[in-house]
Amino acid sequence: MPALELNDNIYRLFADFIYQKSGIDLGANKKGLLKTRLQKRISALGLSSFEEYYELVVEQKDSEELVGMLDVVSTNYTFFFRERDHFDFLLNEGIGCIAERKNETGIKQLRAWCAASSTGEEAYSIMICLLEKINPSLGWDIKMLATDISTQVLEKAKRGVYGENQVQKMPKAFVHKYLDTVTNKDNNQAYRVKPILNNYITYRRLNLMNQRFPFKGKFDFIFCRNVMIYFDRPTQEMLIKKMASYLEDDGYLFIGHSEALPVSCKKYLKTLGSALFQKIKGVDL
Repeated sequence: MPALELNDNIYRLFADFIYQKSGIDLGANKKGLLKTRLQKRISALGLSSFEEYYELVVEQKDSEELVGMLDVVSTNYTFFFRERDHFDFLLNEGIGCIAERKNETGIKQLRAWCAASSTGEEAYSIMICLLEKINPSLGWDIKMLATDISTQVLEKAKRGVYGENQVQKMPKAFVHKYLDTVTNKDNNQAYRVKPILNNYITYRRLNLMNQRFPFKGKFDFIFCRNVMIYFDRPTQEMLIKKMASYLEDDGYLFIGHSEALPVSCKKYLKTLGSALFQKIKGVDL
């Protein structure tokens, strides 16, 4: 299929629509990126122009295509134990502090949310840390919710098969304990997560721009890393406040190291380390 023309006017329409639906702020310098990614959908649907595709998506002539568009627009790059210091904090301090408080109350329940789980490496890394520190056979009820806006990456996360590049930063002891060596479709060595990790994780599609989240309870840990860089400041403030409302008192919020917490959010979140925050107890949101 020959390259199609994406003029400035239709690019702006797409950028505004994507921002409205997902909170992703493409700005003025992502025209080439959007052109390349949307052309894949246009080709797959047998359409002839960006204008025709825009009409299809915006007028909801194919409601499922909105999901398809957001799948190709959202960027998904990750690997096991990315930004390692966060996982070191979980193993050396965070999980232990939460477990101690839970033991004092007698409620041995721990909940975690990986809010931009992508292809699953981050969620599995968190679960490995939890299982290293918490033994479910001792009466602990552990559950993790892993969400993403992209259905494609969620399906890959559920399969749990990864190449060498995704596991090279993972501690070798954890590789042997939590992954099985397999052969992928290209006859290259790959790794598949063991069932013990999937036993405690639920994968769901979730748009972080939804007005309300479908949660009944609160979380002890929330990871929302390397997604807010695509949002403008008002959207970031709105999202952080909403997430904090679903965080237990003294619970932990992790964001990406290239991201900054909006100043307004420091009324209810205190800084513990690089891109690591704790909810201030008793603060009314």
